[in-house]
Amino acid sequence: MRLVEILQVKRANNVFELNGCKIQAARKASDGYGVLVVFEGSQLDVDFAPAVGQNMLCWYPTAQQLTQIREQLDLSDRLTCDWLRKGEGWSKGPRPYSGGETKIAEFV
Repeated sequence: MRLVEILQVKRANNVFELNGCKIQAARKASDGYGVLVVFEGSQLDVDFAPAVGQNMLCWYPTAQQLTQIREQLDLSDRLTCDWLRKGEGWSKGPRPYSGGETKIAEFV
């Protein structure tokens, strides 16, 4: 699997907006911005298929790619914070859904 791009995706009223498309969210959650990491298949998937299965995708991230994703996650936090007019970021704990206890509902 090869990293293609990292995108900011806006969510409002349970609808994602991306490249002019509106996509109904499957789960209800608060409005804000998120990070969509787009991949495409690569030779790595073919090479590792015997070990992980034919329908699995493999990603061997570089440090730079992980840094780019972290930067986009931080940006999504700032955009969401500004959009919600709180001006304080995730002040109540770890970023939601990052393994922490904080839920988006506690922030808004």
